[in-house]
Amino acid sequence: MTTLNKITVLFAFLLLFACGKNFMNVVPEDQLTDITFWQTENDATLALTGLYGQTTGDVNKAATWESHWNILWWDLMTDNGYSQFPWDNISVMGNGQLNAANPGRNYFSYSQIRKCNNFLEQIEPIEMDQEKKEIYKAEARFLRAYDYFRKVEFYGDVPLVTATIVNAEDAKIAATSKQEVVNFILQELDEAAKALPVQNMRTSNGHVTRGSALALKARLELYEGKFPEAMADAQEVMEMSVYELYADYQGLFLIDNESNNKESVLEVQYAENDYPNNIWQHVLPAKEGGWSSISAVQSMVDAYEMSDGKTIDDPTAGYDLNQPFVNRDPRLKMTILYPGASFNGRIFDSLNPASPDYHQNAAAPRSGYNVLKYAKVVPSTLLQNGGENVMVIRFAEVLLTYAEAAIESGTINQAVLDAINQVRARAYGVNMANTDQYPAVTTHDPAELRRIIRRERRVELAFEGLRYFDIKRWNLGAETLNGPLYGSREGSVNTQTGAVTWTNTKIKLEDRVFYPERNYLLPIPQAELDANPNIVQNKGY
Repeated sequence: MTTLNKITVLFAFLLLFACGKNFMNVVPEDQLTDITFWQTENDATLALTGLYGQTTGDVNKAATWESHWNILWWDLMTDNGYSQFPWDNISVMGNGQLNAANPGRNYFSYSQIRKCNNFLEQIEPIEMDQEKKEIYKAEARFLRAYDYFRKVEFYGDVPLVTATIVNAEDAKIAATSKQEVVNFILQELDEAAKALPVQNMRTSNGHVTRGSALALKARLELYEGKFPEAMADAQEVMEMSVYELYADYQGLFLIDNESNNKESVLEVQYAENDYPNNIWQHVLPAKEGGWSSISAVQSMVDAYEMSDGKTIDDPTAGYDLNQPFVNRDPRLKMTILYPGASFNGRIFDSLNPASPDYHQNAAAPRSGYNVLKYAKVVPSTLLQNGGENVMVIRFAEVLLTYAEAAIESGTINQAVLDAINQVRARAYGVNMANTDQYPAVTTHDPAELRRIIRRERRVELAFEGLRYFDIKRWNLGAETLNGPLYGSREGSVNTQTGAVTWTNTKIKLEDRVFYPERNYLLPIPQAELDANPNIVQNKGY
């Protein structure tokens, strides 16, 4: 972790950017702070640091521009996972019970937008190195674009505000069409990319880069069906030669390897004591002091192929219902902690009522499956004081974006297959040329490639916050977000050998309801509607 998010600087900028109560976060009436603060290049540097920092004193939940609370929890809205604690404010977003009064999480705040607008206005007259000023402005424009990206994905039409608002009445404006906001985001990212350096997260010390801007642009273009554009932007990132797949898939997500992780294209940085998170507290099993807040579900487990590339529903795959974790895609055991697996010198047992990890216990995984991504056994003093960074975009996603965009553009060639196979080969820990050691993709059939890329995105990027948006753009809600949600089967675990004797009883977690008329959008929180009568609630709420 660099000094980018040190708490002393953050505290200063919590005061500097203090906002009013209205949803559009108007400028405070007392302008003395801006007048006295914005004097030097160092002031601009501190202000830029503030844009990356947190907005409240709750270091576990409120990073300004993005948070581990989103990246890890968003998959719990989908057929990948389950949230057992209602106070995490995500379960209602997955089961369809959310409404304006109980919207789950609120991404409608304009605090970050106002901070970025203010930064861009105040930095202009400062005398400083012009090239550095342009980079600072590009970073602010990226962070503003990212916030709008999240808003349009969750709410559709939202107000587009590009200047600070002084009067509360001026903040009561109608929403701008989603398409206009999307066009604004794409333009901002394109222009920001031109000023940003070509670096990975290690050399940029956590600042956004040209790769960050183009990778986010490619993601949005993919979501919006702009496939040739997404393909081109992803390819540009691929050709920068500053990113590479990290050799060890499981190690990729651990703090121990951050110093040499060149796969990270965009990340949220944390620091023990100064700017910590509580990831380890939430993902670790109960026996290791964790809360098992994030559970994988059976549908997620079933998505992993057999080690020969066949799916488990293929009658020739050799899948054994009573030995379900044998001969599977290696990413399964590196992502999900399942009954009978070895972990921390023991056999994990979430099926025995006498086990601390029994799925009905308070701090145990309700589904019977913990999530291993990000998990590191640490002393209890670090469970809520961790410095593990969280990747928002990584190079594997860029490769899969390129491949999918190419497939949907009708451009299927060896480069497309190579992009997919790089990701798959890494999972098996082999060189891409060793096709006999991993199930390389060789087909050129568009329909089959579409099925492969969709499954590949799901398993490669599991619990990285992307599944909901994939379901949305592929319109899979009716089949993936509706009906009963199940965890593991019940059974008994031999804690000496790891062998499991299964029953036919499934762990039922909840019933989910999908409302197609909502068009995958969240409800605008009632407080925001009350503050601005010109905002119209999304359909279905």
